[in-house]
Amino acid sequence: MSCIYCKKFIKTLIVLSLLTNSFLFSTHNTSRYFPFLERPEEYVIKNRSHITPSIFFTEASTAFQRGGAHAGIPELWGKYDLLDVITSLQEVEGANFVNPIVVERGPNDNWLNKSIRFGVDGKIKSFGFLLNYEQKIPKTNFEFGASIPVMRVHASDKFHFLPQKSNATFQNLRNGELDQLDRIRRNTQEDLGVYAGDWNKTGFGDLDAHVRFNKKWDHKLKLKTIDFNIQTGLVCPISSKNDNDYPSSVPFMGNGHWATYLDIVTEIEIKQDWIFGFMIGVADQFDHTRCIRVPVYKEPSIFSALKKNIKIDPGLTFKISPYIAILNLSDGLNVRARYTYLRHDDDTWKDKGSSSSPKSYLNQTTDLVYAGSHITEKDISKNKNEKKNLSRWRSQFITLQFDYDSKEACNNWYLDPILFGTIDYQFSGNGSCKTHQLTLGVELHF
Repeated sequence: MSCIYCKKFIKTLIVLSLLTNSFLFSTHNTSRYFPFLERPEEYVIKNRSHITPSIFFTEASTAFQRGGAHAGIPELWGKYDLLDVITSLQEVEGANFVNPIVVERGPNDNWLNKSIRFGVDGKIKSFGFLLNYEQKIPKTNFEFGASIPVMRVHASDKFHFLPQKSNATFQNLRNGELDQLDRIRRNTQEDLGVYAGDWNKTGFGDLDAHVRFNKKWDHKLKLKTIDFNIQTGLVCPISSKNDNDYPSSVPFMGNGHWATYLDIVTEIEIKQDWIFGFMIGVADQFDHTRCIRVPVYKEPSIFSALKKNIKIDPGLTFKISPYIAILNLSDGLNVRARYTYLRHDDDTWKDKGSSSSPKSYLNQTTDLVYAGSHITEKDISKNKNEKKNLSRWRSQFITLQFDYDSKEACNNWYLDPILFGTIDYQFSGNGSCKTHQLTLGVELHF
């Protein structure tokens, strides 16, 4: 009798721990540009292998900056100030660089060494095909699988002058001066070797290979069913990374980082066809070194003149995603609603050429002259903290899905297809792109 009570206690403890300690875990979605939110129902094995082809469409025209206000998508890397970009060019190019302001207006002009702010708006559109495969291992509670997207991404940026956020010298410029200022900005971009406007890329996303364990209890703890699933996997970085020469470009997924993850899904059927569940877990991306644009001082990295080998150690990415489902509303028609909270912690950047010149912001010294004066140790420390904070982000989504289960509707269709349509709407964020996604697909069983 005592053994029976022990088993009941352990099962109760498992359920309660999963429902109350969900913030201890994370997700394998590590992109702040594309959601790629997992479908919880694909985690519940139900003793059937399946393959799920789907198509998706995403769109974003703004982002949530640090603090939650809206910003342009490229501004997730920081605010664009022409003074910062010119300072970067002066440090990198040295005597070979001629300030575009000097070229346009002369060596003693009052536009020199003054803040000149521009807003940078961006748009991202993508469409693609996602294939997910799950294979049940006979006579076990395990299955293995893999998923990979193929996608076409179009991104663009657009600049506009911000006189009220610039130095007072630029508050009341005439039309001709505004044209001249924009020409100076474009010439500066050319000196950087970056291209404005459209960026297009087609390719694979990252490959996700995983294994999953399932355990199901019937009529326990006064519940109809309890379904427990745990999945671990490896994400292989085969997708496109951001392009050093296109500030509007975005990485498809993990931006070149391998990753491992742990996902846990607990699903309970409160009564017939009424489902409540939690998807929780952690994604840990491995450090990776590659040549990227890195700030000399205050400029956004995508608008820096300095290219160096930088070792990037990403922070953990966490997720909590409670959901509800009402099944068989009408002959196989199901509706599901889900909330998803994603959190990515600070990345750590390390300059692999710390002793070389020109120096990046990671090892900058007080020798740097900015706006006509030498920077201080306090300036350097503050700038490092601000840059580090830019890598931290949060996203919150509401997902609504309708699906039609042909088997539950008593249709004798080949492969028992489940047709589904999903909308992922991002309603809040911090340091992330405001992206909405529509997915249409079919789950085929065998």
